[in-house]
Amino acid sequence: MPEVLKYLIVDDEELDRLAIESEAEKFPFLHRIASCSHPLQAAELIRSYPPDILFVDIEMPDISGLNLVKMTMNKSMIPVFITSHPEFAVDSYDIEAFDYLVKPLSSERFARCANRLRDFFQLRDKAFAFDKEQETDYIMIKQGYEKHRLRLGDILYLEAMKDYTRIRLVGKQYLVLSPLINMMEKMPAKKFVRIHRSFVVNVDKITEVSGNKVYIEATELPVGKLYKDALNRKC
Repeated sequence: MPEVLKYLIVDDEELDRLAIESEAEKFPFLHRIASCSHPLQAAELIRSYPPDILFVDIEMPDISGLNLVKMTMNKSMIPVFITSHPEFAVDSYDIEAFDYLVKPLSSERFARCANRLRDFFQLRDKAFAFDKEQETDYIMIKQGYEKHRLRLGDILYLEAMKDYTRIRLVGKQYLVLSPLINMMEKMPAKKFVRIHRSFVVNVDKITEVSGNKVYIEATELPVGKLYKDALNRKC
């Protein structure tokens, strides 16, 4: 988890905003980036300075808190609704609200929410770290209806074939329904480099670079003019 979790308050009632600020100040890991009285103002802030947590009322002028979340929701922002209307709870969970607090705000109830948020972010960061660790060694691909787990170190190169990408290994090849540019995003930049509009190669597998040619095992691959500098930086 980062040292602090950034939060944004959105509520058209000043006293309610101050109540949330007062409770949040009790937790050193919570850091307020702004407090907004209008959802449109909040929408601009969310786009420019995405918070980790959004503490938001539901009934507000022009745009409800539910619609604000729908408009601005991203994978990293966690919405927590704080409202006088318990009847909206079901609707809030339809858009995956983390928690639903009913006014007047209770210190005990806010504390439970804050600690759950801390625990959630800690667990999520561990999960992300695990995924990244896995991605440095392996990649999951789908060929037809079959899934395959490939060790990145075994891949020789990738070749663009219109909407498909051919993945070449020693003695094996796979054809994946995904363009080369999408497959590149899954490859660690330190290990793979694009040498041509149709080819991405595993730097560790290059046996020779000669002029406009790269050799991997016994295979000769072309080097495009636009990609020479990138190749020289890696080799």
